[in-house]
Parts: sequence; C-alpha cells; structure tokens
Amino acid sequence: MEPEANHSVIMVIEDDPSIRTILRYLFEKNDYTVMLAESGDEALIILTRVRPDLITLDLNLPGINGDAVLKELRGHEATKSLPVVVVSAEVDISPEVQAQAQAIVRKPFTIDGLLAVVHRLLPPLPQT
Repeated sequence: MEPEANHSVIMVIEDDPSIRTILRYLFEKNDYTVMLAESGDEALIILTRVRPDLITLDLNLPGINGDAVLKELRGHEATKSLPVVVVSAEVDISPEVQAQAQAIVRKPFTIDGLLAVVHRLLPPLPQT
C-alpha cells in the first residue's frame, strides 16, 4: 500500500477485528491513511518495507506480543523515534513500556480521548 502524499500514515497493530475496524474507520474519517496488522509478527514484516508516521499498538497480540514489538522498534535507528500509542486493556503495563511509548490509552477508550492523543502526536495535514 502506498501512502497518499497529503495524508499522514497510522499503522494499527491490533488482533481484535472489531477494534481494528473501528480504528481504521476513525482514522480514515480524520484524513489519515491507515495500515493494519493483526499480529506483532505481521507488523514487523510490514515495517521492513513501509514507515508509518505513528503506530497504535495493542500489547496482547498473538505471536510476538506488543512489548516485544515496542522493544524491537526502539532497538533500530530507523524506528527508535517513531511515535507509538499503546492502546491496551492491560492493567499492569511495565515501566519499560511506559517509558518507550509516547502515550498509553486504556481500553475501553473514548473516541475523543484517543483522537486527542493522536492529534497531539500527529496533527492532521492541511488539505490541498
């Protein structure tokens, strides 16, 4: 998928299909281009080819979990400063994850609350 030149790209890493659908709709409605990954493994493969402007990351993923994905991102020069918003129902989020993520949004989240965090980290581009 090639991002549109006038849209910032958000990668949604989420195993729950209903939440993936909601996030895709929400972000596309707010003029972001959306890439989807349903597992940590899939996300890491996609990230070798495409670089989004922001990632939303669930922690409880099949295969490589969100903690490991975040650690992997922070270990590479190309992705170490990529903004990551952890979107998780996890109660005990490790101090390491808290330090490496730009924001943590708890599930269940409000649409306005999540969008406020995303807009703070990745303001929508002006329409041309």
